[in-house]
Amino acid sequence: MNTQSVEVLLPAHDTRMKRFATHGQASAALAAAVAADLENALEERGAASLAVPGGTTPGEFMSILGQRDLEWPWVTVTLTDERWVDPANERSNAGLVARTLGHSPRPYQWWPMWRENCSPQEAVVQLETESRSRPWPLDAVVLGMGDDGHVASLFPGDETGFDSRSGKRFVAVNGPNGERRLSLSATAIIEARHVYLLLKGPAKQARLAAAASRLPVARILAMRDGPTVVFASE
Repeated sequence: MNTQSVEVLLPAHDTRMKRFATHGQASAALAAAVAADLENALEERGAASLAVPGGTTPGEFMSILGQRDLEWPWVTVTLTDERWVDPANERSNAGLVARTLGHSPRPYQWWPMWRENCSPQEAVVQLETESRSRPWPLDAVVLGMGDDGHVASLFPGDETGFDSRSGKRFVAVNGPNGERRLSLSATAIIEARHVYLLLKGPAKQARLAAAASRLPVARILAMRDGPTVVFASE
């Protein structure tokens, strides 16, 4: 496997970018790293937690991770964010998890964001309460990045998810075209034990390297106390 690690030149970031020749190689390497984090958490604390992104990029990573021989019944899996649509909808991130990580009968503990007959604001209250009995902080968070520099559903110009005074782990937000969404807050992401960023294509790599400090991706990386590893491919 042809890989190299380089430092991403973002101020105050402890960030390494691992470049791979193919997306499949990046996905496999990320799956190995996340599996190791979960195994360590299970060994040390008897339980583990993972938040995964939606979109098209992470599908291969989750399919590979789903084949790992882990003690899945003690692993809680949730999302970094969710569009407020039924899981049967093609835009549902929960649906992506079911088709990839859940394509084989792994008995992990699925912790959905979407709740039937419930608004995102009402779901936030439920999730905040439930999080008190879940493995927290999250052991691993895998992020994607949009072309505009957003991560999870934390968008440029929207400070809802960056209000650290609220202490909230989840926030209800409006995405593009007013689409209702629910997201992990910046606080929930930065306090995770391990944070990864999965990128596909040179345009996103260039976007990250040039990310202004005001963009959500740059702000998240700058707020982290620990390192963040970027898995990138052409």
